[in-house]
Amino acid sequence: MLVKPYENFNAWYIDDFIPSESIVRAASESFDKIDEKTWIRYGKEDGQIQMCSPASRNSWTTECSLVADYIALNFDPNLMTGMTKNAFPDISGYGGGMMITPNKNDEGGFLGMHIDAERHALNPSWKRQYSVVLGLSEDYDHSFDLRLHNGQEHCRLQYKFNRLNIFKFEENSWHGFPEITKGKDRKTIGIMYWSIETEDPNPEATKARFKNDLVFR
Repeated sequence: MLVKPYENFNAWYIDDFIPSESIVRAASESFDKIDEKTWIRYGKEDGQIQMCSPASRNSWTTECSLVADYIALNFDPNLMTGMTKNAFPDISGYGGGMMITPNKNDEGGFLGMHIDAERHALNPSWKRQYSVVLGLSEDYDHSFDLRLHNGQEHCRLQYKFNRLNIFKFEENSWHGFPEITKGKDRKTIGIMYWSIETEDPNPEATKARFKNDLVFR
């Protein structure tokens, strides 16, 4: 069941999204199969400490590919949220895929508050509509929650194993989270949804924007 926990934020979740928890667990364990040299690594200078799979589904494990395909086949934001009519998933691996925020070995994993790139770098006529992310870690706590901020108000989209978190791309859809609890790794797999736009994009629209002065009260 799709749940919208906050009136002022276009964000939703679906618990127990994949009927077989075993494949979600297998997808999480499969992260260890990825060669250390394969990960794209981001550091503090990038506004985050994270590791992501390269922008190609050829880099995904078989287990994560199954999970991603299940999301694309079973989550239709046009029908479920009613906010769009023509959004579609990109399962090529760009802008999503396997993602890990590491702090199991004191790496200090975090995701700075940012707004994702509005346009697809490989297909500039595609405009981002939704970010859709499934929680894969069974060992989690509230530090994994995604913080949302619209420039005035803020809330938390709770992380949970096998929970699908969704939020709408908007002018002020800032999101991120501070350093997660030491001794834990935050694993997710994400699918981004797009629409076709006829207007030529601003060249800067293919870049994410970070902001570190948002106020949380």
